[in-house]
Amino acid sequence: MRLEGVTLLAAPTARSQAYLQALVANELRPDRVIMLGGGAPTDRTATTPERIWNGIALPDLGESLATTCSRADIPVVACAATNVNAEEAVLAVRESGPRIVIYSGYSAQIIEDAMLGSGPQFLHLHSGWLPEYRGSTTIYYAMLRAEEPGVTALILDRSIDTGPIVARRRYPKPRPGLDIDRIYDPAIRADLLVRVMSAYAKTGRLPSLEAQTPDQGATYYVIHPVLKHLAILALGAGTA
Repeated sequence: MRLEGVTLLAAPTARSQAYLQALVANELRPDRVIMLGGGAPTDRTATTPERIWNGIALPDLGESLATTCSRADIPVVACAATNVNAEEAVLAVRESGPRIVIYSGYSAQIIEDAMLGSGPQFLHLHSGWLPEYRGSTTIYYAMLRAEEPGVTALILDRSIDTGPIVARRRYPKPRPGLDIDRIYDPAIRADLLVRVMSAYAKTGRLPSLEAQTPDQGATYYVIHPVLKHLAILALGAGTA
């Protein structure tokens, strides 16, 4: 099924590969894919023999974005820019004319006014339960508190993770040994993306929006390596 008016803005990341593979596996094909930086390389070192874990599809990082687009007959717009706010990237989005852009650019980049004002809504899948967990690497902060990680689908605005909420879902903690950054995190984001876009395919609109209150929750920053290690160790302790 073609997702009319929907463009995937992708980058050479495991997240983009997970998003595109999950959409295609569920017969949800965006109108086009804009590839920043030339598209994602394959990487067999981060793959897992599992294709499904706890009902969640895991990405095959050995399959490039271009390959997935080719087998699903999805048009590709190449964009050499590696900054989502570059003039070339903004122009590519404007010329594509989508209603919704699924944002999956490079990490640590914040969309600025020129891109936000290019026309469409920007749908982002944040691996944190909003509004409680804004910012970066929030999966690990949730794990340190022995909580199930959450993913929130939201519409981007000018602040960090403060836009209207489209959907939220809790997910089981990763099993010990599962690559959290390259496999688990992209997979749970992709799972909620499929749920949101399946609803969009049926109704032609995103699920109802829920405004956030800016003074709720907290903003987190890239977790210290020691705390990250403790969060990962806690997974093994929980299975003993």
